Amino acid sequence: MKTLINIKLGLYSLVLLTSSVAMAQQYVPFSIRYQSFVKGDMVVIANNIVNRVDYNDSPNDPYYNHTPSALVNDEFTMEYIDIDQDTTTFSSSSAELLLDNQNNKKVLYAGLYWAATYKYNSGVQKKENKFTALDEDRETFNDVKIKFPNQVSYTDIIGQVIFDGIKDNDISDQAPYAVYADITEYVKNLDNPSGVYTVANVKATQGMLSGGVAAGWTIIIVYEDLKLSGKMITSYDGFSGVSKEATDLFLDGFTTPSQGQVKAKIACAALEGDSNYGGDQLLFSSTTEEEFTPIYNTIRKADNFFNSAISIENQFFMDRYPDSKNTLGYDTCMMSIPNLNNKVLENNVQEATLRIQSTGDKYFMFFSAFGVEMTPAAVTSEIEIANNKNVITPPKETIMSNVKLVPASNDMVTDIAKPISSQRLKDKEAILDPNKNEKPIEIQTITVANQDRGYYLVAGVYSDTRNAYNFVTQLLIKGLDPKSFINPLNRYEYVYLTKVASEKEAIDLFQSKLNNSYKDKIWILSVNNSSNMNIATED
Repeated sequence: MKTLINIKLGLYSLVLLTSSVAMAQQYVPFSIRYQSFVKGDMVVIANNIVNRVDYNDSPNDPYYNHTPSALVNDEFTMEYIDIDQDTTTFSSSSAELLLDNQNNKKVLYAGLYWAATYKYNSGVQKKENKFTALDEDRETFNDVKIKFPNQVSYTDIIGQVIFDGIKDNDISDQAPYAVYADITEYVKNLDNPSGVYTVANVKATQGMLSGGVAAGWTIIIVYEDLKLSGKMITSYDGFSGVSKEATDLFLDGFTTPSQGQVKAKIACAALEGDSNYGGDQLLFSSTTEEEFTPIYNTIRKADNFFNSAISIENQFFMDRYPDSKNTLGYDTCMMSIPNLNNKVLENNVQEATLRIQSTGDKYFMFFSAFGVEMTPAAVTSEIEIANNKNVITPPKETIMSNVKLVPASNDMVTDIAKPISSQRLKDKEAILDPNKNEKPIEIQTITVANQDRGYYLVAGVYSDTRNAYNFVTQLLIKGLDPKSFINPLNRYEYVYLTKVASEKEAIDLFQSKLNNSYKDKIWILSVNNSSNMNIATED
């Protein structure tokens, strides 16, 4: 029996896993969280936030024993790491992001995940396989604090609960949870995203718990660097229990290069992947014969991939505090898929399968992604398949009253893109020259919280973020510099080519077709401007 997750994907993989579960089960269906074609890359930073406590060591003291003799988390009393000496926090740990050539990099996306086993606040082991709560309370866990680089104060973050296992009979003894928060805007607003990130107040059971206590956090950052190769980047999340029955993730939405070396990476985060309990595997296949190849490197074995380590390629990631080599149940890694002579991932491949299974260690997966380098031609091919799905087509008619008309040049686009029907035109003035046969150039006005004020030259509006990304990619290939934002009222994503401060500048660019750089339809969107919406015209 296999649990199947059918998802369209593109780059890097983040996975969170936890303790014992009776069978493979997809608790929450997986869906795409982020997807884009990017000339750039992705990085991960992470740390555990619980650690062992004994006669000689506090939780803040790193646990370096990653040998076959190391004890695992269900053999220790576990307590919160708390490094910050801040009275408003009860747990905290940090990791450092180091981006070289910072001036060449632009942050596009940042996602924060945190997860733990959390049946009750604290407990003890009375006898073998018998655990008792000392504090039966279980508090809300979707709120944490994060301190960004070069900041003194914490920022409060409220996340989206992906899954909570407290009411599921199969896994209520561990009661694992996973939470996600989009922190993109916070990171974008930093003068420099590089530096130390500290995450605090992640909740977990203290003491002992059936299957062991584990907890930690992971941040994924996707950035643009035009000097790097193009990659399709996709992340998605859900919650799936994995044991002897395999969980297959079908990956598509990409095309590998037609010739030359195929390069791909994965990134993973895992809860309760014990260092000395083997049998857990991450396997990959891009062939129709379902020949699966184990993924491994010098840190992560083919039969013990999730082994309580935080690693980048073939090295432990040590730029964090505390910097335990053995994180006692929390894994994060980023690594290239070994692909000598393209034996694992071939040329001209458009789909693949990531398989996760275990004959020993049992876990839950809540986030995963896959990544591969793509040529512009391959991206264009993928776009042609999906480009016009779920496009918001503006209506042919809009309410017109009190319209101000400005004569347009003869080379104006003749078939004007209209705004979305739910956004009716209003509050307009009408100055119409009766001697001219004028057609209106509509400037739609909307208010969007936290969006920069200005006049946007919009090329498309999408209800499906994935198709917006595809359209943006197509524009990038044409040498344009598109951007986008989401209107929270209708969740539509607006793809625009430029933004200017004044209405006159916007009309001039519209009439000149962005100085003859764009031949297709565009329209003007006034965002967060106090003046009434005006309508320009064309002959």
